[in-house]
Amino acid sequence: MNKFLLTILFLAQLVGMGQITPNPSVTKKSSSDTFINKIEITDDFTVISMQFVSKSKEESLKEYLNNNPKEKEMLRRMDPFMRNLSLQQMMQGIGQSTISIQPNAFLRAKDGRKFDFVKASNIPKAPDRKEIEPDSKHFFKVFFEKLDPGIQSVDLIENDSPESGGFSYWNFYGVNVNNPGEGEEPQSFVETQVPMEEISISGKVYDAGTEKPISAKIVCALDSSSTAFDSLQTSRSGYYEFLIRPGAYEYLISANGYESSSEYLDLSKMRKDFTRDIYLEPLVSEEPVLETDTLEIERVDENTFRLNHVYFPSGKADILEDSHRELEKLIQMMEDNQGMNIRIDGHTDNQGDSQLNKLLSIDRAKNVRDYLVAAGIPAGRISFKGWGDTKPIVTNGSPESRQKNRRVEIVVLED
Repeated sequence: MNKFLLTILFLAQLVGMGQITPNPSVTKKSSSDTFINKIEITDDFTVISMQFVSKSKEESLKEYLNNNPKEKEMLRRMDPFMRNLSLQQMMQGIGQSTISIQPNAFLRAKDGRKFDFVKASNIPKAPDRKEIEPDSKHFFKVFFEKLDPGIQSVDLIENDSPESGGFSYWNFYGVNVNNPGEGEEPQSFVETQVPMEEISISGKVYDAGTEKPISAKIVCALDSSSTAFDSLQTSRSGYYEFLIRPGAYEYLISANGYESSSEYLDLSKMRKDFTRDIYLEPLVSEEPVLETDTLEIERVDENTFRLNHVYFPSGKADILEDSHRELEKLIQMMEDNQGMNIRIDGHTDNQGDSQLNKLLSIDRAKNVRDYLVAAGIPAGRISFKGWGDTKPIVTNGSPESRQKNRRVEIVVLED
């Protein structure tokens, strides 16, 4: 029997014994960004493995405005310039998330019995706090007194009030625990040793050429097994994190537009969390590259042209590499017509907050302008403007139509 199957069988029998509850069901919780991954009852403790998923800056700003309707309405009444300036300042003011665990936290059974907090790993006790990067995941464990046999539902209470003193607390109600009562026969172990402590391996995935972070899929498999041990999609910032037991693993990393990669990691003697960044090489097309003059810039009317092949990541303003051919065509057009001045217009669909869409369209238009200026076009010949979702060319009723509304146009300015 290979090591992977032996590990799976061992874990399955642990679950059957009632000592481990993977991904327990929860009736209600006070925090949408915190999750219980596993509950394990050892000889001494009730160990709860948890995961905190921090919001991106855009998500944090949207949540703040939804929770503060007066401020959102005040922004709506501002003129476009002041509104965009205020939104940019608010975005810059959003910092890292911070987390901690209250030392007076406890588990509560249905009959009122309490089991106190003992210690925690990978998270500080209040009042100390740990900074977490936006749009990332963080794993930690909390140790409580051992539950009495037969308690199969508990509340995890960090604070009696979900929000107090400017902080939000992690309260989970009706958490299912696989914890059989006395007299129930557990299944026998294949092996009698206690499983080794899990370690965290984390890092970011980067473009090997530009060293910019990219989103990728990572599959983690135990060595000698073709079956995935765990898999995940990185955050938009390229961040990933696995919680695994020491052993020998193979990582399979893939991303759209990049060469797939695999890495072998021997973690059999590793006992500490560690960081490992991954670099992927962009795909090189084997097809012949088309000449730039075969790429037509669509003319909308006498003074307006649409750039159908300028692309951005979803929700971001970075210009993707596939956009360069069309932008080079635009550069050539402006070099051939030295008296031509243009305005770059950015447009979005109607998904999400209108004010954030406006800000995104401005950033995209500005990045196109910066690309042209970097190529030698005088900045005085180019202005830019963001329209957000206010000027759709088709309805936003389908993914295809919304794609058409997410566009960049140039307007030739009259003297």
